[in-house]
Amino acid sequence: MLDEIIIMREKGISFRKIAKELGTTVGKVQYQWVKYQRVLESGSVEIAAAETITEKKNTDVRVGRVKKKAALTSGKQSRRPIVEDLTITYSTGSRIYCYWTVSREWVNHLKDRFNMDVESPFVLRLYDITSIIFNGHNHHSYSDSFVPSSECDWFINGLKENRSYCMDLGMRAPSGEFIAIKRSNVIHTPRTALDTEYHSLKELKEFEQGRMKEPKWVEHVSTYSYYVMEQEDKA
Repeated sequence: MLDEIIIMREKGISFRKIAKELGTTVGKVQYQWVKYQRVLESGSVEIAAAETITEKKNTDVRVGRVKKKAALTSGKQSRRPIVEDLTITYSTGSRIYCYWTVSREWVNHLKDRFNMDVESPFVLRLYDITSIIFNGHNHHSYSDSFVPSSECDWFINGLKENRSYCMDLGMRAPSGEFIAIKRSNVIHTPRTALDTEYHSLKELKEFEQGRMKEPKWVEHVSTYSYYVMEQEDKA
């Protein structure tokens, strides 16, 4: 199955179409692809026990290392360019699986540029951006999870129902500044009750009548190389 995923990804086919073609889920396709990319980058396969760490920032959040499975191998083992990326997807209704690709050279550059310790961890900053055109600062709240910089994927629990979230992957400078490296896609958590209103009907009518240029409930995010968030910009 991995060989088929590799061939289709090289043709530019999306994870969703690959999953449909192979009769599996998007999450399983993404999981195998990111593991394959990690093998190409490191040249080795690591098997480690699952671990759970608890961090608290604004809200209770449980984070944990993904249980390492023996990665599937392929005849195509030549090294290829790694595109920096951060993706979040569902694991369960209140838990997400996030994975990323960031070059070791880029991480070392940031640590040197901001005088960080060599063991400085990644920071996964999860924003609640429900009904917001997000500019990086106007979130409802956020929570930080600290992850060893040797990791490339993680689980995060504690999401609330009927909310919209996105994530920044970054690092914390000695001064306390948050240096964001990459921003993820947006996910929308499901409703748990049928009587829960997903979007404001007033805003929907205003959009349909042309009084709004874009629907407020569709969150927009931008990507970037990195930026520094000053202390006063934090929630």
